Amino acid sequence: MAPNDPHYPSAASGPMGELALRREAVLSDYMMVRGEPGPSAEDRIDLKAIWRTLMRRKWTIIGIAALGTIAATAYTLQITPQYESAALLQIDRSAQKVVGFTTDVEVDEGPLSDQLQLRTQVELLKSRSLAERVINELGLYKPGGETTPPTQAAPEPAVTPAAASSNEPLDQAKVFVLTWWNKARALFASDPEPQTPVSRAATVAQFQQSLSVEPIRNSRLVQVRVVDPDPERAANIANATAKAFIASNIERKMNSSIYAREFLEDQIRQTKVKLEESERVINDYAKKNEILNLGDKGSATTQTFVDFSAALAKAEQDRIRAETLYNQVKLNPESAPQAVTNEAIRAYKEQRARLEADYAKNRMVFKPEYPAMVQARAQIEELDTRIKTEVNNILSSVQGQYLSAKKAEDLIRSRVASSRSEVLSVQDRSVDMNLLTRELDTNRQVYDSLLQRLKEVSVTAGITTNNVSIVDEASVPMFPATPHLKLNLGLGLVLGLFMGMLAALLREQMDDSVQNVNDIEGQYHLPLLGLIPFTKPEKHYNEPVALLAHRAPRSTFAESYRSMRTALQFSTADGAPQRFMVTSCGKGEGKSTTALALAINFAQLGEKVLLIDADMRKGWLHKMLGVSNERGLSNLLSSDRPVDVEIRETKVPNLSLITSGPVPPDPVELLMGSRLSTVLERAHALGYHQIVIDGPPLLGLADAIVLGNQIQHIVFAVKAGTTRKDSIKDGLRRMRNAGLAPMGMVLTHARDEHTSDYEYATYYGQGYEERRPPPTPAARPQQQAPVPLRNDPRVEPTLGPNRA
Repeated sequence: MAPNDPHYPSAASGPMGELALRREAVLSDYMMVRGEPGPSAEDRIDLKAIWRTLMRRKWTIIGIAALGTIAATAYTLQITPQYESAALLQIDRSAQKVVGFTTDVEVDEGPLSDQLQLRTQVELLKSRSLAERVINELGLYKPGGETTPPTQAAPEPAVTPAAASSNEPLDQAKVFVLTWWNKARALFASDPEPQTPVSRAATVAQFQQSLSVEPIRNSRLVQVRVVDPDPERAANIANATAKAFIASNIERKMNSSIYAREFLEDQIRQTKVKLEESERVINDYAKKNEILNLGDKGSATTQTFVDFSAALAKAEQDRIRAETLYNQVKLNPESAPQAVTNEAIRAYKEQRARLEADYAKNRMVFKPEYPAMVQARAQIEELDTRIKTEVNNILSSVQGQYLSAKKAEDLIRSRVASSRSEVLSVQDRSVDMNLLTRELDTNRQVYDSLLQRLKEVSVTAGITTNNVSIVDEASVPMFPATPHLKLNLGLGLVLGLFMGMLAALLREQMDDSVQNVNDIEGQYHLPLLGLIPFTKPEKHYNEPVALLAHRAPRSTFAESYRSMRTALQFSTADGAPQRFMVTSCGKGEGKSTTALALAINFAQLGEKVLLIDADMRKGWLHKMLGVSNERGLSNLLSSDRPVDVEIRETKVPNLSLITSGPVPPDPVELLMGSRLSTVLERAHALGYHQIVIDGPPLLGLADAIVLGNQIQHIVFAVKAGTTRKDSIKDGLRRMRNAGLAPMGMVLTHARDEHTSDYEYATYYGQGYEERRPPPTPAARPQQQAPVPLRNDPRVEPTLGPNRA
């Protein structure tokens, strides 16, 4: 489809083309409100961004996960197999009662008490004394010789198919797996070290480590588990522990009854002595103080003290109120409420205000030495004296009230102090008597309780009941319980994946470059004008990648810039700006490629386009288009040469070029002059409808800022995965300080991981790629007809699969 096609969008229907008439879709509306960002990306977790990061670092994650799995396998093969045997015990709340009372301490029979009692029994099973008892019974420790602690490796039992006769299919499979597992473990197992003597404390510690006690949920059953390299010894230890616990429980109860009886007898003797002493002391005290009976009502002295205390509290309030008022009046006497409501002061102030107004009015006519002016000042001073006198009178009155209130408070305080000693004397006698009476009652109650308890203990001392019984004895295990190969491999894999993802996210966090299109609008609040896929130059075409927009207009690369051209056409109410500049933070970020590709796309509309290389320090467009750079923009700005002399035609139809020219001594001075505006106006007069300027980088140079003040319309090029966010912020800050605001950004060198929208690549990517054999130099096309726009030109392209 050519530019003269009636269906091709053309600029002939309006001053800036038919596309510019659709005012409701222009990007300028977005730019007007871009200063009002939505919710910050930091306030929510972007799962898509995390997924893209993990996919981008997938080989790092896979490598670390593989290392974790290998490490888990090696670790598992080096572990000595451990066998587990368990005995099941039933621990009741209490033993069967023979009599109606018990020697145990009565506690609340609620759920919490039940849990505490069961937890206590569990901890007793783990106690050191029980462990030593079992070690002595089984002979696990022999003083002066070698010992075999429970956790020391013993010869591994041979498992044969005959041992699995109870359940042949399942057990034979286990035997087969165990046999091959032992062979694999032998490759990693180290030579066994010779046994050395172990101390008794170490033996007890190893025993307690191999023993675990686990209560079964919602029951009174407890499992005693023993883990040991020897399966037979594991079963023996579990059974011996259960039996020893029952025996020690019975012994502990019997010893407890004997100790309780002896303790109660001793306490009864001591309590009886205290009871007799209390009776004698209270009798002597009553006679000495002549106290017959003390009622609940207080004495008159106490009531007087209470009345004076209440009066003192009220006097303190009156004094505080008077003191506050006095301090307020003293701080600013004229603003005090008494001064404000005083009629005399109000009248004096009104007279003074009138005299001051007249004095100020007459001062514009008479000098201060004029008799009338002197008389007016005297009258004002007299009024000030009268006002001050009235204010001092008010202050004296308030001070008198404060002193009177303070004196009354002092008098009442002295009365309170004088009555306090009398009250204390009465209270002392009463308190001592009450204390003696309560002590007598307490001693009597304790004595009666101890007598009753001694009788009960004497009756139950000979009863030997037990609340612990064995439900299932431990049996010899056939297969080891640990190590768990599947569990260890799974944990190694999960840990490796976690560490891999953590390393990937850490690397991503350390990377300060722009990684996703959402960073453009989310962090910088600028519209994304275009998303340009990463495209490598074709080896058989010795030309820059930007010329793909001319040579291969159906490629994803060309389509991306065509969509960006459409976005520029909707950027203002009048369509695409007639002149705009493309810049970036630094070199190698795609600004020159973007400027050339956009110029080619505008030229494909049938309009005359002028491309200006304004980077007079390191111009690049002349190399991309293969033209001479002997003369160019620097010559135009430093002389009065005609503009059309320096304009060079290119191999792209409707596209002309002004190169950067020789490097001038000071490019900034040339760009700041008025000659640049003259050159641009002359270019429009020559019929160039669109002027695209390849500007210098923003950072480190003032060229781009000076040039931007004359162009105003700026396109900011950002290289995905390379341009640092701090550099973008610095560039935007420099433009903002100069009063500039970019129209939007274009993300160049974008890959799949830099966008989350793959619909465009899926639909257009394969169909728009031209798959042709590399042509010979003589057969290369000189011009390609432009392709039509898509139905909805406002839809920005996403990353396509083009990697040519």
